[in-house]
Amino acid sequence: MNILFMCVANSARSQLAEALAKRILGSRATVMSAGSNPTQVHQMTLAYLAQQGFPCEKVLSKSVND
Repeated sequence: MNILFMCVANSARSQLAEALAKRILGSRATVMSAGSNPTQVHQMTLAYLAQQGFPCEKVLSKSVND
């Protein structure tokens, strides 16, 4: 199963949804997020992910074109 969370900037909600879905589904699905006009991941998103124990080293805003 493939899941893509889309938004405009790929900076907050889609990043959180991707992280949660990866944790819940594990290897049962390929989960990604992307934006139509990506910017950078919001600092509060990174702080929340780190606080909840999600790996944040490779979290980047990604384009849907990629």
